[in-house]
Amino acid sequence: MRMDSPVLAAGMRMTDLLILNLYWLIGCLPLVTIGVSTIAAYTVTLKMMEDREDYSMTAQFWKAYVKNLKHGIPLSLVLLAACGSILLDVRMVEAHAGDTAGLLTAGILLLLLLLIHFLYLFPLEARYQNRLMAGIANARGIFLSYPRRSLILTGILLAEFLLVTQLNTPLRSFSPFFLPILMIYTVSKAVHPVFRELEQLSGKGGA
Repeated sequence: MRMDSPVLAAGMRMTDLLILNLYWLIGCLPLVTIGVSTIAAYTVTLKMMEDREDYSMTAQFWKAYVKNLKHGIPLSLVLLAACGSILLDVRMVEAHAGDTAGLLTAGILLLLLLLIHFLYLFPLEARYQNRLMAGIANARGIFLSYPRRSLILTGILLAEFLLVTQLNTPLRSFSPFFLPILMIYTVSKAVHPVFRELEQLSGKGGA
């Protein structure tokens, strides 16, 4: 097998992603740093899209992790609060507590708002310098400017999640060790050409 074999390259990339997923899990251990860890993972995967891995993946991840600690924790808190609200809404619907139809509608709206504002937020934070509210607004702007791409990407992510977690296969038990980075890599693949297009229009490059 040649060193430049596509099979060998694919195997090395898969190994790198599995290791990156492990780093992501470790970085999420204090739950309030889930945003920090996700930004760091996107920092690596976006560079993978351009073959810009100019030094070790481990160093790239942890350097980005430390760099985004101060900025990523507030994003984590916003995300956790939004997810907590949706979870509470689901629990209330299941318990038939109050106006079920109203709660269901509110839950769907919350989920839609979460999707619009967070689908592209962490890759944006990984590639550019943004203030908190500016980053959220920019993520919303990309989602609404590329609705077809965004909806297709949402469908792919949902399919990945359901195929891995809902089918009774051996993969289900091991999903925490590869599903997060699979979804992060999928988003990176989809958003990278968008970033390149926006950078060409503005005449600016990414970080």
